[in-house]
Amino acid sequence: MTENTLSAGEVQRFYNRIGKRYDWFAIFEGRAKARGIDLLSLTPGLRLLHVGLGTGKEHAQIAQRLAPSGIAYGLDLSAVMVSLAGARVETPLCQADARYLPYAGDSFDRLYAAYVLDLLSGEDIQLVLGEFRRVLKPGGRLVLISLTEGATAPSRSLVGAWKLAFSISPIACGGCRPIQLASLVESAGLRLACREVVIQLALPSEVIAADKTA
Repeated sequence: MTENTLSAGEVQRFYNRIGKRYDWFAIFEGRAKARGIDLLSLTPGLRLLHVGLGTGKEHAQIAQRLAPSGIAYGLDLSAVMVSLAGARVETPLCQADARYLPYAGDSFDRLYAAYVLDLLSGEDIQLVLGEFRRVLKPGGRLVLISLTEGATAPSRSLVGAWKLAFSISPIACGGCRPIQLASLVESAGLRLACREVVIQLALPSEVIAADKTA
């Protein structure tokens, strides 16, 4: 795993800068995010934590599925993203670092994080997964999505080019690089329930559902 990752400050500044334009990434990420939301198995009354809000587009969909009695909490490292999400949906939101979640243990039935872990170093990924496991209730489920290795000839070609670009300038890739989530999730003590690779315009995304055992 390449460790030429951006610092938290660099990530924050990048996503503050792109703001609303982040919604353009839906042409590559939309299908994977939709599949991830389906794998959450949302029902009214659940408490969910959404890490990496983006502009709040998916958060609004999640909050709607939890209504009227559930709550969708959300956080993002970028203050601009928190502001954009807050304009879309009225739920408890905050600016925070995923490495240090400001919530008590066993607080949430569900956790959703899309294109967050592929920004982080290997050490920070393990730290964040530990935090995810901590705040999930026993029997709770998390769904994670990241850029991953190619599964078809076009996607392998794209990922090869992406890795080269990342090695030259991580910021040109938005700080994201391909990782493989399944083994990371299992090493964090979570039970893998589902793994899929969703390819959209040749960009491969790994979608993982995992559970915290009692």
